Amino acid sequence: MKLNNSSLKPLYLQLKEVIKEDINRGVYKVGQQLPPEGELCDMYGVSRITTRRAITELVEAGILQRQQGKGTFVTASKLKRELIAVNGFSEFLTQTGKMPQPRIVSTTILEADEAIAAPLQISPRTSILQLKRLHYVNDAPLVWETVFYPLTRFPNLEKHIAESISTYQVLKKYYDVQPASNLKTLNVIMATQEEAELLRCPIGTPLYQIDKVAYDDQEKPFHSSCSLIPTDRVTFTINTGQTRSN
Repeated sequence: MKLNNSSLKPLYLQLKEVIKEDINRGVYKVGQQLPPEGELCDMYGVSRITTRRAITELVEAGILQRQQGKGTFVTASKLKRELIAVNGFSEFLTQTGKMPQPRIVSTTILEADEAIAAPLQISPRTSILQLKRLHYVNDAPLVWETVFYPLTRFPNLEKHIAESISTYQVLKKYYDVQPASNLKTLNVIMATQEEAELLRCPIGTPLYQIDKVAYDDQEKPFHSSCSLIPTDRVTFTINTGQTRSN
């Protein structure tokens, strides 16, 4: 595709818009590498200076990311989420106008060890359901999540879990759970090879690690989870409320 040399719009802006449109149409997906600079010049009939300026402005806008020695890659537009939000991730994405695409990787019935049992206030060796899933947005992975549910409270939960409905909706519908609050611990870790493959990011990419315990309206814990999210894809905010000056 050649750009319009007779247009009043500068060529670098035309190229910038074409690349953004290609990203939106899925020609270049999140995590995918763009063709080398010289190839882009040939594709669009522009100079290296024009190509470099368009790419630089897309990098500055957070749409592309340069990785030294590797090339230029498509990044995901950052979402904003309150760290203290009570709703689940699928519900959050729906509220922000995104189409959530949760994909279940595995559901496994296990016996809780002490580390899992303690936050859920259950005895070790109690049966739990371990749910592993990836949350996608626009066919790109956003969150790698491991969740634990006590089966003493939620018998046969594994039969109700589905990708087409959020887990919180399942808990409300079949078990009359009313989520009320949660306790979250936020850390930053570096992606392992497995995590990088799942989240389509380079090994060593900084990831938010959010450990959560969710409580119902009776102040009883009903699940715990660990979520991993690349830091360049989500911004977390904390609303502390209004303060009064004395």
